Amino acid sequence: MQLFDKIKKQVEKIAGLRQVLRRIRPTNDFTIANLPLAPDYEDLSNWAAHPQLITKVAYTPESIAPTSAWKDGRVDCFYVYPTLNFSSQYWNAPLDHQGINELVDELILPGQVSVFNTCCRIFVPRYRQATFYSFLRTRKNGRAALEVAGADVVAAFDYYLANFNKGRPFYLAGHSQGALHVMRLLEERIEGTALVKQLVAAYPIGFYFPMDKFKRTLKTIVPSKSPTTTNCVVAWDTYLATGGPVRILDRSEIRYREDGKVRWEKRKKKEVLGVNPLSWTTSNELVSAKRHKGGVFLYLKSAKKMDLEAMIAEEPMGLTCKSLSKPQKQQVNAQIGKKGFLYVSKPKYRAFRRLMLPGGYLHVFDIALFYINLRENIAERWNAYQERYPSSD
Repeated sequence: MQLFDKIKKQVEKIAGLRQVLRRIRPTNDFTIANLPLAPDYEDLSNWAAHPQLITKVAYTPESIAPTSAWKDGRVDCFYVYPTLNFSSQYWNAPLDHQGINELVDELILPGQVSVFNTCCRIFVPRYRQATFYSFLRTRKNGRAALEVAGADVVAAFDYYLANFNKGRPFYLAGHSQGALHVMRLLEERIEGTALVKQLVAAYPIGFYFPMDKFKRTLKTIVPSKSPTTTNCVVAWDTYLATGGPVRILDRSEIRYREDGKVRWEKRKKKEVLGVNPLSWTTSNELVSAKRHKGGVFLYLKSAKKMDLEAMIAEEPMGLTCKSLSKPQKQQVNAQIGKKGFLYVSKPKYRAFRRLMLPGGYLHVFDIALFYINLRENIAERWNAYQERYPSSD
């Protein structure tokens, strides 16, 4: 009976998800003529976070002292935020979309990007991100929308390099759709150039980073093997140990640029890079919860109920992030499975079990659940980088 109940709940979740997908499907095909205006990155309003802007990337968890690195650190972080566009009105969101910008400013900057403020100046471009439906049951429209979003990210990175980088070392990072665009930056702007040496590490988390990229398009950038590997990629995708990818639902594709041509390939059968954030290795060893140093959640105030319905509605929620929680330690053990996915025990604290997707997919908490481990590793890699390249001082 317990097995039947579990299967029934999974089916109900999948059916519910399919109903949501029908509601967010754009009513028209993608066309260039209907695109919102492209960003001008000389305008600070087109940056969600920037050293010249006071934003919630400055937040730190309870018990951790504030830092000014977000505006004056000696290493940079260029971060690309995840999909927050669930519109049925357009394939690419306008830059002034109030609902999306509220979620970026009040959820993503404090909840994800702030993990880099231990040592980094932080740059987060706003971009015409593709709607969530771009990853589902569509090729021509979805690919076109993702190409536009990725081109914005490339333009923002080019502007950053030309105006702010000045030869400084940097991190690249992103989550979900943001991770897909970071893959593009690695292929089109970093690989095979002098920028590889400036890259401390890339953290494209939560989009199944395929191992075949290291054979096909990334020859001088390596997968991370230890807590101190540099010029590398660090990635993981988090599932409950009792779950796993629901491949029948996965229509997402990975973008490759090879020999000057762009190809899109389904990701669901690929082996992915899995770095365990409790050990920072790719070993299949089960790592004890004793090495989990703390997940962090947000203290929020909202004028409306925060749920999927509110996000689909697109209107601002009157949302405010008041602070970050104290670190919640020893929440999960963790193990990299055979295909490279990260499997964890059920988080003890309820806050890390909300918004769980089919298959026990803890996608929403890929970063928050490992906040302190990641924060410490960013600093550890920066120290290792300075030892490897003393001139970076």
